[in-house]
Amino acid sequence: MSSNAVAKLPPIASPPNKQGMGISPRIFQKYQGLTGPQFQISSEQHRYNLPEPHVLKPYVDTVSGAMDTWPAHASNQSAGSAVNSMMNPSRRPRSQEAQQSMIPKPQFLQQLDAFLKKELRALESSEVGPSEMRLQAYREVFEYLIEDFKTYKPLLSAIKNEYEMMLSYQREQIRELEPLRSMLVTVSEQCDQKIMDLRNQEKEEMADLKKENRRLIEKIDTMKEEQMSLTEQIQQLQDEVATEYHKYRDECDARKLLVADINDLRYQQEDFQKSQMGMQEAAEDESKDDPVLLKIALKYVLGILYLLNEMIANYGGCNTKKRLEALEKSYNNFQEEMQTMQDDHKKLMMEHDTLLEVHKQVLAQRDQFYQELEQLKRSATPRPYWEKCVNHIEGGEDRWKKLSEGKTSDELVDVLLSEIVGGDLDGSGDDFEGQGLGEEIPKYLRHEGKVKNRKLGKRDTVLLIKDIWREKVTYDAEKNENKRSRMCDFLYDYILRRFAIGDVVVEWGYNLQDAAKRFQEDDRIGLFYGILNEEIDEEVYHDQMQTLAKLMQVLTKADADAGNTGALPKEKFESILKGFFPLKSEERMNVLINSAISELKLEEDSNMINYQDLFTEDDEGRNGPFIRNIREQEQEERNEYIEDIIKELGRTEGEVTMPQVRMAINIIDPMVEKTPLIYYLSRGFNTEKDQLDSAQPTDIEIVMNRFRTGAIKRAGAPDIMGVN
Repeated sequence: MSSNAVAKLPPIASPPNKQGMGISPRIFQKYQGLTGPQFQISSEQHRYNLPEPHVLKPYVDTVSGAMDTWPAHASNQSAGSAVNSMMNPSRRPRSQEAQQSMIPKPQFLQQLDAFLKKELRALESSEVGPSEMRLQAYREVFEYLIEDFKTYKPLLSAIKNEYEMMLSYQREQIRELEPLRSMLVTVSEQCDQKIMDLRNQEKEEMADLKKENRRLIEKIDTMKEEQMSLTEQIQQLQDEVATEYHKYRDECDARKLLVADINDLRYQQEDFQKSQMGMQEAAEDESKDDPVLLKIALKYVLGILYLLNEMIANYGGCNTKKRLEALEKSYNNFQEEMQTMQDDHKKLMMEHDTLLEVHKQVLAQRDQFYQELEQLKRSATPRPYWEKCVNHIEGGEDRWKKLSEGKTSDELVDVLLSEIVGGDLDGSGDDFEGQGLGEEIPKYLRHEGKVKNRKLGKRDTVLLIKDIWREKVTYDAEKNENKRSRMCDFLYDYILRRFAIGDVVVEWGYNLQDAAKRFQEDDRIGLFYGILNEEIDEEVYHDQMQTLAKLMQVLTKADADAGNTGALPKEKFESILKGFFPLKSEERMNVLINSAISELKLEEDSNMINYQDLFTEDDEGRNGPFIRNIREQEQEERNEYIEDIIKELGRTEGEVTMPQVRMAINIIDPMVEKTPLIYYLSRGFNTEKDQLDSAQPTDIEIVMNRFRTGAIKRAGAPDIMGVN
């Protein structure tokens, strides 16, 4: 309200009664300004002052008086009509006669109208419309009306309260709907963006198909040209082969003639030799040869030499049979190549026709999808982009794939809500039912009746489990015993020391059990839950802690040797990891190094690794990817180690004895020491370490399951980089 508000309305004047008493004492209560209590409208930050309570709630009249009456037919001259007339000059009486003809209002009503007009002028609200300040002015007038009409005060107050409750409810509804409106705008923008992406992707696919079509057409044209060129070459080769064939026929005929001539000459030479031999025998007694016969023989030999030289001159440049066979072989090769190209051309033509058909189908599907897209755009609800949840779910992409695999959108919403509120969507928010008082029930769960469900969140569960581990390690160290206490027994003592009230102990025990079960997907909570139910050996937890402590010790020692700068060069960090984990494969080592670089968000030009940041935890007790990968790889290596034991045993079912398992472990892991070997065997055969010789044969599957839930691992170097 404005500071210029007028004083409180004066009381209604009444004539003196018989006792001579005057008007009501309310007239002496003066308005002192906005000095009373404050109020705040809905969610606004500004606070408003009210007048003093004795002004807002005037005294009750102490004398009886006469109240002015007003005829029913003049009820249209109400305060609201007067205000509307003031706000709309066009509705005021146009003549003095019309004004004088109006029936005068009662004095109290005139005072209320005048007070309302002054308040509205003080608020500078000249236009009629929704306004919290105008409503407050009318609220004050209504308060005056309620206080003066004592008879109707309960009814009017009830009406006012109903309106106030309805206004408050409407404000709450509006405040709840505001985020939905912004969400609707966001979803609409995402849908439009997705449609634009689909259109752009479709355009790119169409462009790629057109490019591929043009490329295939060009390839077909090129192959047609090659086919025509090959056809011309084949025609030329056929002509050359025909020419060579004619030459071959001529040479063959000439050869036959030459062979015939050679045979004739051979026969003539034989006849000549026979005749010479006869002549020699006839004239062997003669003292010298006959010159006439010698001349005849010389003439015959010269004729033969002449014929031989003529044949050499005529047939010396002819092709041989070897050349002819080479030409035939080349011709056959060309024929085969041509046939292969023709087959390839047919295949390409078939593929081209297939691509054209596929292109037509793609165009038809494109048009159909576009129509469906337009229809979905008008009528369907857009699909959520669930991949956004990857960066906000603990465990990253791998855990989100496990959670969302095979689930509908409605189920995925339940998964997200369970991650937010702690998995309390299946009625787990109801009170727990006590499990009874039997000896088989753990002490922290022994109770009959209902137990209050506190609905522990994930963060509270992790912090409580960390405190339990810290207390238990101290408790076991103070006992000075070789055997650790059971987690289920220690948990009862821990809760009892922490809260010291019997019912509260049971309440926290049931709530911790329920929270650990709901959040067992988390590796830290799942390990605690398995140890609490004695499904996993507690040595697994201590082995993990010792491994990380030794690794931190090695890195700190290397840092101290380098000057204690709090960081190590990347090469030094890699060499330390390879020396600390000598049995890890190159692939797993690269995973560890890359996860460390990714967790520290190192730039490409940065060469220093702040190793201490890799071992820190956030406010919810979570480690980074580097520590999580170490733990996951330990589990994988444990499973591989157990698979090697099974292979060495040579069977996957039936009973095995303790000596057989011991022999298999010694064969596949010859560096295993006696102490861990005894622990492995006592764990596998569920017996005390000093009673291994009396261990009974056990099913191999049971033994291997116990190995999987124990601190079983392949032995490496006995002294890792000097750390005992």
